Amino acid sequence: MKFEFNRSNGRFTFSEPEVSGVVIENAIAQVHYARHGGRVRLATIEVEGVSIQETPLSDVHGHGRQVTILSQPRPDFLELTYKVNQYDDQPYVMLNLSIRNLSREPIFLQDMTLFQAGAQSGGQVRLAAHDQPLRFFKVGWHGWAYAGLRDHRQRNTSTLLGLVTDASYTNPATPRTHQRGVFWSEGWGILAGENAALVAGFASTSRQFGQVYASTVPGHEVIALKAQADGILIDHGEEFQSDWGFLQFVSLSKPDPAEEYVRAVARQMRARVPASPPQPMWTHWYHFYHNINEELFIENLDTIAKIHAIIPYQVVQLDDGYQLAWGDWTTCNAKFSHGLDSLASHIKDEGFTPGLWLAPFVVQPDAHVAQQHPDWLLKNHHGRPINSGFFYSFFGHALDTSHPAVLDHIRELMDTIAHHWGFGMVKTDFLYVAGLPGRRYNPKLTRAQSLRMGLEAIRQGLGEETFLLGCGCPFGPAIGIVDAMRIGPDTAPSWTPFFNWLPWAKPLIKGETSMPALRNNIRHTLNLSALHQRWWWNDPDCLMVRDADTTLTEAEVLSNVSLVGLSGGMLVSSDDLTKLDPARQKLISLLVPNLGNRGLPNDLLEHEMPEQYFLSLQAAGQDWYDVALFNWSDHRAERHLSFCELGFQPGTTLHVFDFWEKRYWLVKDAEMVFRDIPAHGCKMLRVCVVGNDPQVVGDTLHITQGAELASMSMNENVLCLHTLDLGRQVKGELWLWLPSEPLIATCNQMRVAWDKKAEMVYALHLQFVGAAKIEIAYQNSPNYYNA
Repeated sequence: MKFEFNRSNGRFTFSEPEVSGVVIENAIAQVHYARHGGRVRLATIEVEGVSIQETPLSDVHGHGRQVTILSQPRPDFLELTYKVNQYDDQPYVMLNLSIRNLSREPIFLQDMTLFQAGAQSGGQVRLAAHDQPLRFFKVGWHGWAYAGLRDHRQRNTSTLLGLVTDASYTNPATPRTHQRGVFWSEGWGILAGENAALVAGFASTSRQFGQVYASTVPGHEVIALKAQADGILIDHGEEFQSDWGFLQFVSLSKPDPAEEYVRAVARQMRARVPASPPQPMWTHWYHFYHNINEELFIENLDTIAKIHAIIPYQVVQLDDGYQLAWGDWTTCNAKFSHGLDSLASHIKDEGFTPGLWLAPFVVQPDAHVAQQHPDWLLKNHHGRPINSGFFYSFFGHALDTSHPAVLDHIRELMDTIAHHWGFGMVKTDFLYVAGLPGRRYNPKLTRAQSLRMGLEAIRQGLGEETFLLGCGCPFGPAIGIVDAMRIGPDTAPSWTPFFNWLPWAKPLIKGETSMPALRNNIRHTLNLSALHQRWWWNDPDCLMVRDADTTLTEAEVLSNVSLVGLSGGMLVSSDDLTKLDPARQKLISLLVPNLGNRGLPNDLLEHEMPEQYFLSLQAAGQDWYDVALFNWSDHRAERHLSFCELGFQPGTTLHVFDFWEKRYWLVKDAEMVFRDIPAHGCKMLRVCVVGNDPQVVGDTLHITQGAELASMSMNENVLCLHTLDLGRQVKGELWLWLPSEPLIATCNQMRVAWDKKAEMVYALHLQFVGAAKIEIAYQNSPNYYNA
């Protein structure tokens, strides 16, 4: 990427020769600050006497050069330094802005703008012709806040429930606008034209909460990257640096436009991504909610043990409903009279890993910790505990994680949970409260730094071996600490938001984008797939497959099963297992084991909820795509699958298999049209090129349709396949493309039946436990299909 600095006006230009027609021109960098009791002031780079240095660079991203632009001290005795890192083998630049206070009095730093370009500030951003409006992909403050694509005709999403949800779902310090085509995004965002896009964000994420601001209004396009400094105190002689910004132009021929950004963040923050997939987990939350008690929990634990051969759950997690008060996490209420130590032991005795939910930074006003340690609470400017949000039945407070005693308390709490009680998995929820505005014990820490310190204390208490799942947490400060992260709003046994206790409000809240609903949850699983196995393991939230106590249709359930399976994220189910019938149990079992895959949307920058999701796979000498075509509309519709968009050359002959309907096609056309897909339903397809040897063309043994195969080989006229150990009872079909009908087929030396499904296509009916050796003997045919 090309970077230019204009000495005469202190402005920057960024361009990319490899991506034609894109430029950020005459961008400015600036900071806002205030003196004690004074107005907010603006500081920019002083061009008179500015010095520019270029030095060799070597860091986690590679080798290159660092350009340092140092301005002379300004009349207000502030010194700004701007750094640009350019790399030999990376297609992006990294940006950093710092401020040194050389005055005799302290300043209070409000924000730092690493670049801003637009007509109002004398610059421009160009990604497309003027008659082609831009689109903007935005991300919320944390997983519950809206993430998706917006265009110039739309506004930022809004809510009717702001008085209850604002503290929970939005960054309180981010300015909001409801103007059409003007948007903000937390941490990173993508401004897209017709053929190219600009990816901007922060690559280091522990010092400030950063935002991307964009206007897609035709003729008034704007892009800006800013870091919030929260009014922190900077004394005489002290320096404060922004997090490292990131800027890249990408061609939209890339199916994963955020890939380089996400990988850069992972390197910069030393992301913690466990090598092995998380184990299948069950929790009670989305069926019993707060009504859980010890008896119901153990009843489901007993069922988990009974159905272990079908669904081999490994982790059993207790969610909200056990504690005496939020904040007093070691004291149980009357529903769990034997305590958490006893429950964890019971779970371990049954052969499972115990898991526990808690919200470690939230404090109920009448909790013992609030009464005994009022100095631990984050305060507002009046000196009273802040309102940290509405938590089902109360407005809460928050622990001040800049306070050393609070950090000690958190370490001790987590040590008790993990090492004294033996919980091997811990879910920490509502973590955003440590990043809310307030007067902190340490006034020199930003909100992001305070949150990071609290998260580090959690990890220190748990140790390195305990699996840590974050939830309701601003993403940036958690990278490198959590093993997994909830990346979407709460799911629900309903497609759109619905309150059982307020049924008349359904039409009013139907459009809410962050309230619990399967639609809202799925949107983020689709849109934030790029984070999976790069920053952590994505948690798409719980899977519900029940057909009672739900308003979800079968099509909605199958869409969710398909997406959870192809995305490769955590598998956590939350049905009352004592009432789940075998057919619904099998839907869960199809996702076991998690084979560590990562799917992506093929149309991220085309739809608010992408409609085509794909997973590229290789196993046992076979190459194929799994493709889910989704109909997110509220009525039946058709969907098209273009094989060229998957990378197949025109004229290629393909095998196509429908996973849910068990249908097969031999296809020579450039696309297929699937008509009459149910509302919120999908087509789940396997696509591969027709070859000259026996092939797998379909598979209902595992959601990946073949990744469970370890090997496939020929010995004369006998085809031999080995599966991985799936750790469960397996019952399904293996569809094969064979030169002639089998003479005999066996699975673990037991004969199996088969059906002829099409010319040269045979479906073997398999049933086994764990792993299988499958052998098919057939007679060579001179009429074998020549692709």
